[in-house]
Amino acid sequence: MIQRLTTRLVISGIMWIGLGLLKWQGQKDQLFWVALIYTGIVLLGSIMEQILHYEGDPYILPVVQAILAIGLVFIVRINPESATRQFWWAIIGQFTFYGVLWMIRDYQRLRRYRYLWGLLAVGLLLVTLVFGFASGGAKSWLMIGGIGIEPEEFVKLALLLFLSTYLEENEELLRVGTVQWGRFSLPDWRTLGPFMIMVAFILGILAAQKSLGTALVFYMLFVLMLYAVTERALYLGISLPIFLLTGTAGYMLFRHVRVRVMVWMNPWQDPTGGGYQIAQSLFAIGGGKILGTGLGNGIGASTVPAASTDFIFSVIAEELGFAGAMALLVLFLIVVMRAFAISFRAKDRFGQILAAGIGILLGTETLIILAGVTKLLPLTGIPLPWVSYGGSSLIVHFVLLAVLLNISNATAVSSHSTKNKGRDKSAEFHF
Repeated sequence: MIQRLTTRLVISGIMWIGLGLLKWQGQKDQLFWVALIYTGIVLLGSIMEQILHYEGDPYILPVVQAILAIGLVFIVRINPESATRQFWWAIIGQFTFYGVLWMIRDYQRLRRYRYLWGLLAVGLLLVTLVFGFASGGAKSWLMIGGIGIEPEEFVKLALLLFLSTYLEENEELLRVGTVQWGRFSLPDWRTLGPFMIMVAFILGILAAQKSLGTALVFYMLFVLMLYAVTERALYLGISLPIFLLTGTAGYMLFRHVRVRVMVWMNPWQDPTGGGYQIAQSLFAIGGGKILGTGLGNGIGASTVPAASTDFIFSVIAEELGFAGAMALLVLFLIVVMRAFAISFRAKDRFGQILAAGIGILLGTETLIILAGVTKLLPLTGIPLPWVSYGGSSLIVHFVLLAVLLNISNATAVSSHSTKNKGRDKSAEFHF
């Protein structure tokens, strides 16, 4: 209890030091109170964990809260008008996290609704395609009650649950196969059909929405989860030509894809026009050098377009330098590695697959985003989890975190129960 509270105090202290250095960016009173409420929620959370008898992984939540603290400070730095809203989203996200942690104690109940999760994922994308509005070139937003939400973020959760239940049920057939194609054995259509149909629907709708960054994340999630469960390199081999063919088709069909590829290959051809965004991002990252310009002293916050969303990492790298940027990446690496550790220790196959899927999703998102802002890949336009501005992303990733820690908690409780039974039997024997 004391250790948890001390850890949260240290994390909150880091956030308050950052806010103090920024001197509230002209919104002292309003921002002070909402930041104080957020701090109170973080500290009360350690008490809530004690009340809920949480026994799972003790490291992931504090690391995520440290990542979130960095994100909140830099959103205050970049866009003070949005900072208050982001603090409220962070507060809602914390409440959502503890609500899910308390209500879904038995995560195995989620496996009962396999096809419902799949239908929900497709339905959310279809509703967005029909009734949504475009922002940044992709039709991926819905307006509900005057608030813009991004259904793609909620699709991540539904899709992960569908994939986990499907892969658990069909693991052996997918691993061994029943139909011989030359030297290779593949599953029959009855086994592989639901998976292929889901892939086609999801990626097809995202292509129609022109949301190609999210399509890339989902495609990698499909492929890597399938490989992680079956351990068959054949699926990786099949996925590569499919990726190249669909990528080529997207390049030929969509003008904005061709523009992004051309900008990616040579942003200096038009550094004040189409290449302005990535050029400014590279200038900001390069200007940070090793130790950075110092919090509040960089120019990227005002020169890099979409600095609080797509390119927030560029501003962090400029003002905290290579050292600060690597520290943030290490925090993400800890979360991903702990997710895989939870997967290895989970007491059932569904929990193992779901925890691994969450780790794969978080790792894939982070790599694709960072590759985009550093010009290793074309720009994708997806937010950095817990760092970029946006309520939909923040809440969904807190739900994913709660599900992950429920798996960890159930494993710990099961392990303690087994040990206690072993002690009881040993005592009976000695008696």
